[in-house]
Amino acid sequence: MLDLGIQKGSKDKSDEYNTKFLNQLDPGEEITGEIYIGEMKKRLIKKTEVDEFYVIITDHKNKQKWICGFITSYYPKSGNIYGEKGGRVYSLIDSLNHALNNVSMNVQESYSVNFDTFRKNINENVGNVKIKAVQSWNPNAKACNLEVVDAKSGSPVEKNGTTDLEQLAQNDPAIKIAQDGLLSKDKEITKKNLAFELKTMLDSEDINKTEFKKALQKIDKL
Repeated sequence: MLDLGIQKGSKDKSDEYNTKFLNQLDPGEEITGEIYIGEMKKRLIKKTEVDEFYVIITDHKNKQKWICGFITSYYPKSGNIYGEKGGRVYSLIDSLNHALNNVSMNVQESYSVNFDTFRKNINENVGNVKIKAVQSWNPNAKACNLEVVDAKSGSPVEKNGTTDLEQLAQNDPAIKIAQDGLLSKDKEITKKNLAFELKTMLDSEDINKTEFKKALQKIDKL
């Protein structure tokens, strides 16, 4: 057996969520949960490089997570994405604009949107949304379009705790494990609960004292 230097392992408790994808949604089906817009990424489709971002809808109550990919035209110099009427990106932006800003739908022929601003403001200010799967205008589409039928904005919204705590978890492995532990127990993600979970992890030797202290210091600074 090869020694990899592993002193103690920790299971990824986020796997307890039932994960589904956009192509599993049927027209008319509705999903509800916390919305998160992922980063813009490049990937290859049949040897062609495309720009894509993901919208993740997480229903913490029912342990359900929907991962929805959006291929789009992305212009790095301006940081803008483009959505044409009838397309999946257009449907998402148009319906969000309607739900959040009470702007009439299907009026614009297209949208040019700064992706970083769009992503930041949705992630920081929008909590739970209700989304309906609608038939794509493209008869060859393999998945539905998504239409936001209900969304509320704040400044900022606390998503299962706070946005800042969510961001910390993305950058600190110990805090991420603690956050997943709380989610698996249906507990709210707060500074107090995270600190308690980190102490439990320290006592069970899932993390060491240095990791524990650094994580607490980061949480205390919020």
